[in-house]
Formats: sequence, structure tokens, C-alpha cells
Amino acid sequence: MISHADVEKLRSMRAPGPVVLSLYLPVPLDPAEVRGLAAEAGDLMAGVGASDVDGASDVDGASDVDGASTAGVSDADRQAVLDALAAHGRDWLGHTVAFFACAQLGLFESLPLPCLLPERAVLATRAHVRPLLAALQRCPDYRVAIADRRHGWVLSVSGNQVETVASQSDEGLRSHGFGGWYGLEAHRVQQRIIQLNRHHYRDTAAILTRGAAASRHLPLVIGGHHESIASLLQALPPAVRADFAGSFTADADTLTPARVRELAAPVIEGWVARRERELAWEILSQAPTRLAAIGLPACLAAVNQGAVTHLLVAHEGMIPGFACGRCGALSTASAECPDGDTSARAVPDLLEEMVQRTLDDDGEVTVIRDAPFSIAAKLRFPVTTEAGGR
Repeated sequence: MISHADVEKLRSMRAPGPVVLSLYLPVPLDPAEVRGLAAEAGDLMAGVGASDVDGASDVDGASDVDGASTAGVSDADRQAVLDALAAHGRDWLGHTVAFFACAQLGLFESLPLPCLLPERAVLATRAHVRPLLAALQRCPDYRVAIADRRHGWVLSVSGNQVETVASQSDEGLRSHGFGGWYGLEAHRVQQRIIQLNRHHYRDTAAILTRGAAASRHLPLVIGGHHESIASLLQALPPAVRADFAGSFTADADTLTPARVRELAAPVIEGWVARRERELAWEILSQAPTRLAAIGLPACLAAVNQGAVTHLLVAHEGMIPGFACGRCGALSTASAECPDGDTSARAVPDLLEEMVQRTLDDDGEVTVIRDAPFSIAAKLRFPVTTEAGGR
């Protein structure tokens, strides 16, 4: 599965011309349908080229701009993709696989993604990573803590992989035969059991605390009975409690790793959706302070001035545009280039270019769904620009 390190590795590679292929291909769950993948991949690769950006070609029939290449995907890169599908297609059932190929750079990667994404093919000077970011954000790695009065487990979930990273058992004092105890002695025994149970939850909380820093504060799901969930939450320090994404109820004795993932998955989906809504609302609430940009024109101006600290961008759709070959300014039309039309270079997707520029400037990017805008940004400082539409 992919990681942020994979994204940064791909971003570090850049070709002098638009020869880097990025292909996102959903693999069907039915093995019988895998045979048709080669033809589908071939059609997608054949579709990238001169048609991606109007006016991107030169008189020799091959473009040296940042947009689509009229030469299209090289034979070597096309064959590398088809060979990988023939060798591993059945290993990727039910996943979207991201292929990145450029023979000139010695690049070929095939990365199965943790969630399904739409098909897409792009040919540019570097890898098209916006769908990778979407996959990482929508299907993040996370931790699950399962606790009851006698046991505790901490599991790590990454894609389809579930690993038990810590477990403990504390039998404590049993409550059998309480009916034979009377008065003060019965009270003392019960209080001792309560204290042992609390100690058990504190131990589980300590395990989670020690792992929080190493796991980059991944979202945390807690499973068990209602009282166990409440007791463990109460034992968590505030810094770890801030990672709490939600909970599910289950009998700990009946859980398997696969069942843990099945129960935790909708909790994580809800947490991701809530986070996206909160980010969108935060942007909208900051707009009156001029520390937010909403819409393509305003965001282009902010990116061009290096003012973006957090970019929120839709996953769907691509917007062709231009980048100035001298100053690098992004624009929707070649005539908008500050250094004149002759310096404008076509780019296949302005949204991707804005993502790359924001990451280059140490900003943060979130690929968002169902927002009341197509693109928006939190700013480091106010930017003067003409009002843009949403």
C-alpha cells in the first residue's frame, strides 16, 4: 500500500518534457474480468496526448511544454504497464492501481491503492499525485483499541492488513460468590476489583500513549462494551483523546482481526467525512478576514504569491491551463502570462499544479468531497486579487 513517502518520492522526479505517465486503473473484483484490463489500459493511454490541452503542440508534432505531449505515451512505458497487468492483475482484484512510468527517468511504479478511485490517465512533466493524496486521506492508517475488564488489545490497520501491536491480560479478583460475603468485607473486595479494572484501563491507555508519537497521531477507534469504551476514554490523556475517531460496540471475546477492520471501517469513514466538513467550514468562516481564498481565480492568485498554507481541492475533474515559462505563474489562458503569450506553457491540470506548488511551499493539501466550492485555501497573508466565483 502507499504512503506519504511514496508521494514525495514521485514528486521529486521531474522530466524536461511531458513524458511522465500517471495511470489510475480500477481492477474489477471478478477474476474473469481481468482479461479486459489490458484493452482498457491501452485505451486510456492512447487518449492522452495532443487532445489534452488545445494548442500545446509544436510544429514538429511533439510538445516540450508542461501539458500534453503530442507524441503520447512511449512504447516502452505502455509495454511496462501491460506487462505489470499480465503479471499481477489478479493480485489487485477490487483495488485501483496507480501506475507511474517514464523510461527517460528510469521510473516505473505500480501501487495498489487502499480504496477505489475513478480511472484517469495524465501525461506531464511529473507524476499526477492528487488521486494518491485522496486515497491516503480517505483510507488512512489507524489504530484500534479493544478493551474489557480483563483484556486489552491495540491493533494497527493499514489497508487490508491488521496487526496486533500490543496485548495484555489482567484477571484481577473474581466476583464469583459475592453472595457469601457480607458487610464491610464484601465492600472491600468489590472496591479492590474496581481499582484493578481501573489499573487495567490505565495500562491500555499507557500503551496507546507510548505509540501515539511513533504512529504520527493516527486516528484511534475504540471497541468493546459501552462501559469499557467510556472507561478507556476517561483514562486517556488529552493528547491521545484528541485522536479519538469513534467507537463500535462488540464482545471482545468474539472479535477477529478481520471483524475488527469490518466494524472500524465505517467509523473511520465517518471521521474522514466530518474532518472534510470541518475544514470546509473553517475556510468559509475565515473568508471575511481575507485569510481565505475561494474559487479558482482567487486560489490561483494565492498560489502564485506563495500565500497558501492549506489547499482544499476537489478530487474530480481536471482544468487545463498554462504556466509562465519564465516566472512560473499559473493561469487559465496564455494571454494572462505576465511575460507574454510566447512564455506560456500548457499544463494538463491546473488543480494538480496548484497542489504541487502548495506542497513545494510546505503547505498542506486536502482532497475534499461535497464541498460548497471547487477549490479553496487558507492563507498565510491576505492576497489582492479580483473576486472569483466558487
